[in-house]
Amino acid sequence: KGVMISHYNVIANTLQIKTFDEVSRNQLKNPDQDVYVENVLGLLPFSHIYGLVAITHASFFRGDSVVVLPRFEFRSFMRAVEVYQINTLYLVPPIIIIMINSKKILDQFDLSHVRAIFTGAAPLRRETSDALHEIFPHWVIRQGYGLTETSTVVSSTANFDTCPGSAGSLVSGVEARILSVDGKGLTGHDQPGELLVKSPAVVLGYLNNPEANKEAFVTDKNGDRW
Repeated sequence: KGVMISHYNVIANTLQIKTFDEVSRNQLKNPDQDVYVENVLGLLPFSHIYGLVAITHASFFRGDSVVVLPRFEFRSFMRAVEVYQINTLYLVPPIIIIMINSKKILDQFDLSHVRAIFTGAAPLRRETSDALHEIFPHWVIRQGYGLTETSTVVSSTANFDTCPGSAGSLVSGVEARILSVDGKGLTGHDQPGELLVKSPAVVLGYLNNPEANKEAFVTDKNGDRW
């Protein structure tokens, strides 16, 4: 299914990410800095919505330097982190698992400039997060949730508010509702349901696919599109 993503969607989510992260980043500023900037890892494909918006657009807009690697190869990845003194690693869970299982290789590189990782595209299991923290106890492990249809980030953890297994809080400008299978509101915990999201970053729809649009997008009685 081809997803129609507007320039407006990408710009909106870039601003949403920047606004959400501003409190965290202000805490990291030195007294002589107007804004906090850092070096970040640009390893993930920019053809994927995570790499395109959450890494590339948001980072450049904030003034960060993005260190781009042409492909994933573990030693060259570690070498880049050391040489370019990367501060935040944007990763996915399979790469984190490789890191956990490759401690002897990790020990060969100076990773002291890393302060945080951000993971998305798939859930990070609690045991995986704990195993990484055993190796790097000072790293902040952040996780986010999003999808192509929301032009990336719906929710995210902040530097000062992380919880293993959680995808954090809604980013700025996002509203969410949880409905039961029959379309009514949920009243308790551990009930099956569906997450509806309203955001300026929600995409235009699927190209030439009215049936998919009908299934995925809902307009409520107030005219709001979810």
